[in-house]
Amino acid sequence: MKWRRLTCVLALALVWSGVSATTAPAQERVSIQFLSVAPDAETQKADQKLLDYLRGKIPLTFEGQNVRYEVAVDTLQNWDAKKQGPLLARVTPYVFVVAEMLGANMEVVGTYLSKKSRSVTSNHYFVVHKDFGYEKEEAPEEFVRHVNNPKTQTQDFVQLLKQRELPPRFVYPSKFSTSGHFLPSLFFGKQGIFSVPSPSKTNSKFITIHALAPQNSMTVADLIPLVKKQKIEFAAVRESIKNRFEVDEDLKFIPLPYSTPNDLLVVVKPFDPAIKAQIVETLRKMEVTAIDLGDILKWVDFNASPKARKSLANLRRLAKTIPHPVAVNIRKSQKDNTGIDEQHLEAARQAVRSAGPEMVLFNEDDHSAFDVLWTLETRHDHSLLLTSSILDSGLTQEFSVVYRQGDMQHLAAQIRRVMEQKMHRIRYVWLMDNNTPRVLRDVDFQIPVGQQLKVQKITWLNFNTNEYNVDTPFMVKVTQSDFHSFQLEGKGLPKREDGKYGFEPLGNVAYRVFLERAPQAGDAYKLTTKVLIGLFGLAALFALVEVVIRPKTPDLLKEKS
Repeated sequence: MKWRRLTCVLALALVWSGVSATTAPAQERVSIQFLSVAPDAETQKADQKLLDYLRGKIPLTFEGQNVRYEVAVDTLQNWDAKKQGPLLARVTPYVFVVAEMLGANMEVVGTYLSKKSRSVTSNHYFVVHKDFGYEKEEAPEEFVRHVNNPKTQTQDFVQLLKQRELPPRFVYPSKFSTSGHFLPSLFFGKQGIFSVPSPSKTNSKFITIHALAPQNSMTVADLIPLVKKQKIEFAAVRESIKNRFEVDEDLKFIPLPYSTPNDLLVVVKPFDPAIKAQIVETLRKMEVTAIDLGDILKWVDFNASPKARKSLANLRRLAKTIPHPVAVNIRKSQKDNTGIDEQHLEAARQAVRSAGPEMVLFNEDDHSAFDVLWTLETRHDHSLLLTSSILDSGLTQEFSVVYRQGDMQHLAAQIRRVMEQKMHRIRYVWLMDNNTPRVLRDVDFQIPVGQQLKVQKITWLNFNTNEYNVDTPFMVKVTQSDFHSFQLEGKGLPKREDGKYGFEPLGNVAYRVFLERAPQAGDAYKLTTKVLIGLFGLAALFALVEVVIRPKTPDLLKEKS
């Protein structure tokens, strides 16, 4: 009897557990914002296919948004995941790097495998019409020169640019386009190629082009028909776009010397680690034909792709704004009996040489002008007085350099310390941002909000020889200061009719900013000490006058008393 009762209880328990299992609620889906920089319809369809695939493998829902390059940068930079929820984005490589430089906190989780190249990286090309100066049928000797030799192809292209009577028109879709603008800007800078507002070849000391951004929204692929119809002379495209048009006999593609990762799938932190792990695992297991649309064959785990990781690291390095080297001229003071000999001058030169690429010694054979003048003289206490003047800025600093007498290596080290810890710096407005003027920060001293800084417009004549014309400096105010940049506001910066700033990264006009250091605490103490010593000296002088030099009391007054 007991056995039968036990059997019934077990049966009821099994039935109840089965009912519970069948009626258990399904796992709740997590809603994620999806941001996409998809300039063409084919890429948008590929994005939708990716979202459908992820949704089928993971309990997620997506709210998609396709935006322009600059909007993507701004969104990634300012996204607050704690308030706005999780964000997953598919972005181009340079958009990711720019957002990262401006402070976006992101992690790359995926990249795609190219359908044609079967690679996670992409090459990039200029595209021109063959009437630009090329023969439709390449001569055998030219074919031999060019085959598997991209360098000779780019060299020949630069020569053709130089020979043009009128500057060729170069059109780009956005400043934040990796292939369309950023990589060409690197190439142009190295080759001394500039875009000027009123193009003219007369007495030009550099190669001139005419860079234009279309007023209406265009993709990189949209530019190729303009080249084919010879409405523009050339543009730049990524490898997947080249693959679509490379059979066209009217077009020629010239390789750029850069490679980048394919588009990236990124999450903005903080992001649920469990969901991120599921996304990465899904990408790892994605079938080869899961996407198979446009250039995208499938998505893969970024961290499992060493080639993509190295390529992104290289792009970060290329995108980092390196200050133009400041040419320093070192002289003895014009005063008599300065006490400076060749050893002192050589120690100062060695300090500049060891400072890295930021400063270089002025050489009249290499440079048309110098930026900073140092003058040296010795003091009575055997220290060295170094006066540093930034030309055309009105900024001069004086430093007392204490060193072991006769030890020139110690003197060089002490001057180097002054350079690193006390000297002002010259940096340039980042010309990529037409919404907010800023200097990308690479200095270890703070520029507080509200500080006034001098800015000076310069027009490059020869970038490589440091030849330029200068305008009168004007003042700007620091409106925001953080780890990543100093944001500026001022009337002297160029503005367009639409209210945005008119910066042109491909042009020969730049705006250098003089980053002035605030007085250090040690300097304040030294100043206070000098003031106190001065006051004590004055007190001693008054005492001397009262006690020693003051006229004696006449004898007549003594008798009366």
